[in-house]
Amino acid sequence: MDFKRLRILRELADRGTVGATAEAMHVTPSAVSQQLKTLQEELGVVLVEKSGRGVRLTEAGQAMASAAADVSTAMARAEATIDAYRHGWQAHVRAAFFPSAAEMFLPGLLHRVKTIGGLHFEAHFEDPGIAGFAGLASDYDIVLAHSVDGPEVFSSHGLVVVPLLNEPLDVAMQAGHALAAKSRLTARDVVGYPWMGVPDGFPFDAVLRQIEKQAGSAAVRAQLFPDLRVLEALVSSGHGLSLLPRYTAAANQGKGFVLRPLVGVTARRSIVALARPDIAARTTVREVLDMLRLEAETVAAGLAPRDS
Repeated sequence: MDFKRLRILRELADRGTVGATAEAMHVTPSAVSQQLKTLQEELGVVLVEKSGRGVRLTEAGQAMASAAADVSTAMARAEATIDAYRHGWQAHVRAAFFPSAAEMFLPGLLHRVKTIGGLHFEAHFEDPGIAGFAGLASDYDIVLAHSVDGPEVFSSHGLVVVPLLNEPLDVAMQAGHALAAKSRLTARDVVGYPWMGVPDGFPFDAVLRQIEKQAGSAAVRAQLFPDLRVLEALVSSGHGLSLLPRYTAAANQGKGFVLRPLVGVTARRSIVALARPDIAARTTVREVLDMLRLEAETVAAGLAPRDS
């Protein structure tokens, strides 16, 4: 069954005459008549009958014209779908978040991605050491990563690096701790206390090594744990100091700990989104990356840095 002949039948149903149908289809009236005749022969039913000087559709013709309209709609949808994919549409986007990035960005991002019709956004949780983030780009469309050495750390991997947020790392201590009376802290102030740290290879440990170098003394790593909420709980219970990201931890300061900024030490983390270049060029992935940027701006505006 030829789709073009079905279109002619549908146009005849809408326009009423062979002449009007021919004009709409940019063919001659005789071509319209010939195509209708061929369609009737293919189907084995009469679709058109004479009526005065013109023609009219039989009951079978009207039914087929209605079906032709459905076929035309389905074809238009199919053409639109394949055109979207030609322009980089991707209906399923998978992203990897480390825990605190998910806490900061994911609730708002999920609201934003709902505006992309037909997109299924799937968030996964990964928390590797610094060396492991780039490799995740082979398994996910977008990878949220962080580093205390700046976004440039990830550039050598041939990935698209989208900077999202520079977040200060503050010293966290139990409320009422002797250091809480200070508005700012130096490496010498903090190095002698027990530390609730993170395992070797995780970004925050590099800052603690800076503190040791600046103070000229080794810190006591009393506990090593990669979960920020556990570190908050340990600090709040008075077990020692920890480095915590300012925006992420600020909302929980009422739970028994306070934050104080460090001076003389580069204490901040860069949060970025990573993607392979061919993936980042796809329309929907690019839109999600733009939404991540907007969400990061919202986070930064709502949780301004606190110095005291």
